[in-house]
Amino acid sequence: MDRAPSSETPASPATAAVQRSASGLQAELDQAQADFERLAAEYEELLADPGVNQEDRDATRTLVETARGHVQDLEDAIARVESGTYGQCAKCGAQIPAERLEALPDADTCVTCS
Repeated sequence: MDRAPSSETPASPATAAVQRSASGLQAELDQAQADFERLAAEYEELLADPGVNQEDRDATRTLVETARGHVQDLEDAIARVESGTYGQCAKCGAQIPAERLEALPDADTCVTCS
C-alpha cells in the first residue's frame, strides 16, 4: 500500500531545540517580571528610609536595572518568536546553535557575533 507523501517534514534537532527554548520564554518572562517588581519595591523602600546608606541604595538600584534589562531581553525574544526570527542571529543571519539557545533562551546572536 503506497502512502501519500507527507507535506510535513519532521523537525530537525535544531528546530526542535528552538521550539523548546521558545516555549519556555513566557514562563521565564513571568518570573523575571516578578523579580523586577520585587526589587523595584525594595528599592523604593530603601529610598524612603533615611537610615539606609547610599551604598545599599546604589547596589539595589544596580539589581533593579539588571532585572529590567533581563525583562526587556525576554520581551524582545518573544517578539522574535512571534515574527519568526527566533533562533536566527541578528547580526549575520546564521542559525544560533541549539546549545546556545538552551543555555541562553533570549540570545539574539550566534557565538561568533556575540
